[in-house]
Amino acid sequence: MRIAPAFALALGLSVAPIAAMADAIFPTVTADDLNGDSKTLPADLPGDVTIMFIAYKQNQQEDVNTWVYGLGLDPYRGPEFVEVPVVGKAARMMRGFVDNGMRSGITDTAMRARTITLYENPALVNDPLGFSGRNDIRVLLVRKSGEVLWSTSGPATAQGLDELRAAYGAAL
Repeated sequence: MRIAPAFALALGLSVAPIAAMADAIFPTVTADDLNGDSKTLPADLPGDVTIMFIAYKQNQQEDVNTWVYGLGLDPYRGPEFVEVPVVGKAARMMRGFVDNGMRSGITDTAMRARTITLYENPALVNDPLGFSGRNDIRVLLVRKSGEVLWSTSGPATAQGLDELRAAYGAAL
């Protein structure tokens, strides 16, 4: 993916080295985006390098938004990103209700394509990545191969935004 120089400057991208997580690989999972299209992650991530936000609870959208707004992410241009709500196996029975509720809050089809809901036990994602619990969102920088280049937890901080910008710039 090519980023316009002005956009790269706006993000403050640099060419600092990346500190990769020790052998962390995002697991292969298949789920539908909010447009109803099936995606197999990480192979179907939108970019060669993609920023991934994993949330486990509805009230965590505010934490995701701190990153999205802090980075100035736009579903039509710039760095590729996805939001992956991991709602658990129990929610499968209410899948239509859950998906329709999210669709009603996300009317833009480009943003719906970037929201891929996983109806699986959180351990499916957490365990291979060395995460525990569901109390904090996860922010990852992932290649289509599944290689996790960078990660953190929780809402955006100035340091976290700077680190992600540097890692993203170095990964290009």
